[in-house]
Amino acid sequence: MDGKVLEQKYTDFIESLIEQIAPLLPADVNKLQQDYLVSNIRKSATLLAESMVEEEEFSRLDFEEHCFYIQVMAEWSFHKEIDLFRSGIPAKYWKVVMNKIWYTMWEVMYACVKNDAPQSAVLSLVERFVNRTYKDAVEELKENEIIDEETEEKAKEQSNIDIMARQMKAAKNINLGIKKVLFFILFLFIASVITFVILKFKSYGVITILVLLLLYNIFPRPKE
Repeated sequence: MDGKVLEQKYTDFIESLIEQIAPLLPADVNKLQQDYLVSNIRKSATLLAESMVEEEEFSRLDFEEHCFYIQVMAEWSFHKEIDLFRSGIPAKYWKVVMNKIWYTMWEVMYACVKNDAPQSAVLSLVERFVNRTYKDAVEELKENEIIDEETEEKAKEQSNIDIMARQMKAAKNINLGIKKVLFFILFLFIASVITFVILKFKSYGVITILVLLLLYNIFPRPKE
């Protein structure tokens, strides 16, 4: 970096990303792998931040825009590192694959910035090229007889990002189901109270219910 020191706001942002990522680590990732993953994310994100500060195309972006690219780098590093952990590929070749992925992300991001691509396009292109690079790197290991065909297929099948998406969808469906049950119970309770009031107080009960309904619809309710 020619003696330049990365501004504290960048290192703070990178550390905040790592804090957000840590709770998302799956149970099958052991402590050594966790430390390895966090170390690699910190290094790759820091190198990207340093490069963006110095690179002419990136330097015209503001800090918030830099943070977007750093986060993309960190999130894909997270997912592909976990894919490698589960792939069966020997550990000494993980960095070889990740170096290819990091370089690909840099090239894609640089091209996007140079052509003023919107963030949605950046996300789509990075995903496409990261997955392609990962697949090509796995095939290269097979061609060099570092891994066998079974390991190659196992490695290609890995997709932590898809697994997390399914888990989040399942959790969302469970929460929705719980809300429906609670709503039904609340409905039965209110219906029981209304029935009791009407039977107990007859016409006065009906008037009371109508007044409550009127007040409920007149007064504003807090938004969620």
